[in-house]
Amino acid sequence: MLRPFLLLALRRPWLWPALLSAAWAFRPRDWYRRPPFLPLPSKAYMRWRLETGYGEPDAVPPADEIARFVTWSAEMRRRMGPERRVPFVVKVLAVAALVAFVVWVNLRAGDMDGATNAAAAAGYPGLFLASVVSGFNLVWPVPIAAFYPFFIESGFQPLPTLATIALGMTGGDLLGYLIGDATRHLADHRLAGFRARAEALHNRHRLLPLGLLFLYAAFVPFPNEILVIPMAFMRYSLAAVMTAVLAGNVIFNTGVALGVSLVFGGGG
Repeated sequence: MLRPFLLLALRRPWLWPALLSAAWAFRPRDWYRRPPFLPLPSKAYMRWRLETGYGEPDAVPPADEIARFVTWSAEMRRRMGPERRVPFVVKVLAVAALVAFVVWVNLRAGDMDGATNAAAAAGYPGLFLASVVSGFNLVWPVPIAAFYPFFIESGFQPLPTLATIALGMTGGDLLGYLIGDATRHLADHRLAGFRARAEALHNRHRLLPLGLLFLYAAFVPFPNEILVIPMAFMRYSLAAVMTAVLAGNVIFNTGVALGVSLVFGGGG
């Protein structure tokens, strides 16, 4: 029953947010009380939706129709949902908690045998995956390079560590680009003015937007997705965008690693 959706998720990973949003919207109210204790649509509900949509409860929707439906429904839920504002005090406390966590981990790295052993066991593949999550800053706003002393204490080598972090964070930025590229049509009406100005700038100075992206990724401690996703909307070359982001990530993460090493020690 869920096979077409799983196949779509494997083939088009940029649709994961929309697919997860649809799964959550269609979840049974008491999903946490019954096996398998996952917020997934019930079989009866899925059969009813397929029968009302296609006339057959066992129909298999085309992948393109599923993709259009989940992206459209996610956008409609976003537009129709109540506006939620996080109080400023909560934001400040959240940032303070994250900073305190980074400080605590780096200061206690030498005493955290369990954590350092787990990090060592995960090795560079685990570090790469963690860096991908960190690179998609909309999920985890703290750069993983802030934990550089902890990784060195866990037995990682400086240069491979920095290279793995830079590549992984660029992978997270790639996810942002793919999401922007896949949902471009949803934002056409909002970005018309911005796109016109950006295209005019691009026509006058072809390399300037990519240079600005490089400088932003290298020196601005905010999510790269702020620029990467709009550039995907405007059909900038994937290779060019990722090259600029990778170069910027190398500089940014090296600077962060050196900074935290000076403060907390370590760094090989």
